[in-house]
Amino acid sequence: METGTESRKGKRIVLQRGKVTSGEISTLRESQTTIQEAFELFVCIKEAENVKTRTKSEYYVQYRYFVDEGIPYRSEKLCNQKGLSPYTINIRIRFLKCWFNVLVKEKLMLDSPVKNIKLMKVDIDLKDPLTEDEVRLLLQQPNQRQYAQYRDYVMLMLFIDSGMRVQEVCVLDIEDIDPTTRCVHLPANKNKNRKSRVIPLSADVIRLLQELITETRQYFETNALFVSNFGERLTPDGIRTNIKKYAKRAGLRKTVSPHAFRRFYAKHSALNGMDLFSLQRILGHADITTTRRYIQLNNEDLVQQHNQYSPLSNVLRKKRREY
Repeated sequence: METGTESRKGKRIVLQRGKVTSGEISTLRESQTTIQEAFELFVCIKEAENVKTRTKSEYYVQYRYFVDEGIPYRSEKLCNQKGLSPYTINIRIRFLKCWFNVLVKEKLMLDSPVKNIKLMKVDIDLKDPLTEDEVRLLLQQPNQRQYAQYRDYVMLMLFIDSGMRVQEVCVLDIEDIDPTTRCVHLPANKNKNRKSRVIPLSADVIRLLQELITETRQYFETNALFVSNFGERLTPDGIRTNIKKYAKRAGLRKTVSPHAFRRFYAKHSALNGMDLFSLQRILGHADITTTRRYIQLNNEDLVQQHNQYSPLSNVLRKKRREY
């Protein structure tokens, strides 16, 4: 297709018929829509689809990485240093695929430039889970005579007893705790996969939560379950910082995060006999494959399970009873 510009008005006009090539369309689109405008349109469309605030914030993080020329490991000075992990690279690729697919759907692009880019192979990260002794040691670190550290102690107990995500714990309100049924009723808007979920709790944790609620209401007028010394709702980063502090105080060399307690809960619930489908529902996993990844057994665990459930042991025990 041949195009030109009308001298009087400066408008593009069609001079000759013909098939439009992808290169011509791309050129025309680039002249009409900037990268920034295309991204803002993408965000508006995703907002209309009711994506979560956290997801929207992540779009901006990935977009800034995409357009910023000053990102580390892109300059010649840092070219020999270790770059991004395959896991992080896959996050970037998924964002670009999502963004460009929307632009194609909205007819701002003829085709996605990342359509044929495959995700990188990622090794399964078998992290060393917390042991029962390490968890006991961590629980000894908060000074329960101080309000903030007593609050942290109650929170650690909740993490261990429920396997909840740190973002879920942060948004918990007092009304989400049901002492009668001994459950956390997590509504859909507070859950990662937008599905309401019921999380059973032990009697000890319910008692601690009720004591914390009573004490918090003496100091602050708030509906938040976990608050700072100033009465403000705790943030995930604040919780992570406190847990790292207790891990350092306990002398633990491994990295301890709120997610470490989630893995601990999954593993030990399975070892204690909880079926995989119940565990999946409590953890709030959409896919049971994810739940299975959380149950990481070391050699000692396998030996213990073998000794407990060995078919030969059962045969020999039955044989001895017969004699």
